[in-house]
Formats: sequence, structure tokens, C-alpha cells
Amino acid sequence: MRTITVQATIRQDQLEGFLTASIANARASVATEPGCRRFDIFRDGADPARVGFNEIYDDDGAVEAHGESAHFAAWFAATDGMADQLVWATCRGLDSTGGARRGMNGAQSEDPPSIGGIVVYQARISVRPEDRDSFRASVTEQARAAAAAEQGLLRFDINQNLDLATEFWLYKVHSDAASARDHAAAPYTAAHLDRYGGYYSVGSPSPISGPNIWPPDAGW
Repeated sequence: MRTITVQATIRQDQLEGFLTASIANARASVATEPGCRRFDIFRDGADPARVGFNEIYDDDGAVEAHGESAHFAAWFAATDGMADQLVWATCRGLDSTGGARRGMNGAQSEDPPSIGGIVVYQARISVRPEDRDSFRASVTEQARAAAAAEQGLLRFDINQNLDLATEFWLYKVHSDAASARDHAAAPYTAAHLDRYGGYYSVGSPSPISGPNIWPPDAGW
């Protein structure tokens, strides 16, 4: 599996146009690309101009096919110059609590976008080389404990930048705000943060935590 992770800060007067173009790209990707498993769009609750993508593909060939598609070219042209900041990475998937089944977010592809109750968290974590393996083990233990204990946890994916082995991208999806709070207060979350919490409070960009935009909540 390959995951493309994106965080962008969009100029306020361009936000509506950026989201419209991005949803069109996401919808076309899951509908027409055999290797595209998911294309999720979300934004930060505190700063709605911060938008994130989490895209899941079968392999490097599927990523290449997406980059060569007409809908990606249309998105790229439509959104050129709209972002004040754009950070992205192509990652390998290390662990996932949710199956990346084709069509999961394609089934509702014709529904109008709406912000619902699902809460998304995406973070880029850069660690020191000597902490790379132990961080991976710790966050994997946290993810598996959460998957076993939390009914409201829809995904907890751990990804690693293909070009930088000390950079991890975490992607968590909760059914609602209460589930997100329960996860944050859980003992296994506290145990992981006791060891590695410092990595979550440094670096740029800061994590995105906020509502799902596309697919609609029913698409989950």
C-alpha cells in the first residue's frame, strides 16, 4: 500500500474554490482509478483554512497513474496559487486498524459534501534516528490497544515517509467528538505520550484535528 498525505493552508478567499476542486478530484479518483482505495478530505477545527488529504493506493504504479490522470491535472491547474503552505509525502503503510477496501468512500460519491460528526486527526511526526524503531513500536502498540478497546475508532493508520525514514504520518478517524476525547484520555495514549509526547509539540506544520469533509459521513 502507498499513502499520499497532504496538509495545506489555503488563502481564505480561495478556500471554497479549493475544496470544490479537491472534492471533484477525490470523487473521480475513487470512481475511475482501480488502484485508488480511499481519498479523504478534512480540515482543522481551529483553523478551517487548514485542509488535509489522506489518499490510499495499491502500489507505486497506482500513485503514478493518479498523477497522470486528467482529473489530477484539472485539480492542479484549478488550485495553482491557492495555498500559502503545502506539505506532502508519499508513504508506506506500516499498520492500519481499518481495511482500505475499494469503494468504501466511492459509494456516496454523488452525495453533496457536508461537514458531519466524524473527527479526523492527522500529524506529521519527525523523530531522531535513534528513536525511530522504538517510536514505531510504541505507536503501533497504542494503535492496536485502541482498536481493541474503542468502538468509535474508525481508523488508526501509521505511515512512514518513503524518502525519510524518521518521518511518520499518523491518521486517526473517530466516529464523533466524544470518541476522540475518549481516545485522548485512554491509558495507552497517555503511555505513548509519556515517552514521545515531545515530538508532537514541535515541528511544522502542526497536527490537523477537525471535521471530515469528504466523503460524507455516510461514506464511511
